[in-house]
Amino acid sequence: MVETEQDVQAIVYKLEDEGRASRPLPGKSAVLYLPHMSSDEDLQSEPLTRQLAKEAEAFFAMDYRGVGESRPNTCGMDTYLDPYGSDYFYTSYQLMLGEPYVGRRTHDVLAVLDWLEAYGYARVHLAGRGWGSLPALFAAVLDERVKQITLKNAPLSYAEWAETENMRWPLSSCLPFVLETLDLPDCYRELRRKKLRIIRPWSAEAKPLSAKRIKIIAEQYGVSLSMLK
Repeated sequence: MVETEQDVQAIVYKLEDEGRASRPLPGKSAVLYLPHMSSDEDLQSEPLTRQLAKEAEAFFAMDYRGVGESRPNTCGMDTYLDPYGSDYFYTSYQLMLGEPYVGRRTHDVLAVLDWLEAYGYARVHLAGRGWGSLPALFAAVLDERVKQITLKNAPLSYAEWAETENMRWPLSSCLPFVLETLDLPDCYRELRRKKLRIIRPWSAEAKPLSAKRIKIIAEQYGVSLSMLK
């Protein structure tokens, strides 16, 4: 557990051949993976984690606040994904406090990057899937320790969300007033220098996009097709 602020912990896993219950071994470079909704689930079933772990000097995954081991069970049993369940509840409180949930999740990632650097990991390949793609994206823009970024099932544009009647991404992934200043393609363009790769992006309905639809959205919102796999 890495305490990212008072009474808030990020749960960090490190893959090793032998069990270790305390501090990680020092290193120089690592992959840090942010799951869609659970590190445990993605480590067991997501092909991207196996691919990245095979290529990495060291592989870490983290449950940022509100997912995986830090998933709340308030607002009634198993209400996490309900329209007005716990994820919505905590996001609403964060908005009232002027601290968007996706921003605090990004803070968790930055705090874990600080923790990794304390053990020598100053070069990080940051990866995120689904919900985890957004805090991964924002952290990569903000932190020069991130040298490479891989996003799977990421959205291509907040504007697309605003223009879609049945947008299915959770409120916790939304950044209030963002379109007054920038959109996700601005972040993607900023990250060209960091070996950005976007794999199988998702639509505003949180569904896989066809190749034709990817091309249309990319052209409409200014996402370079060279980034997309």
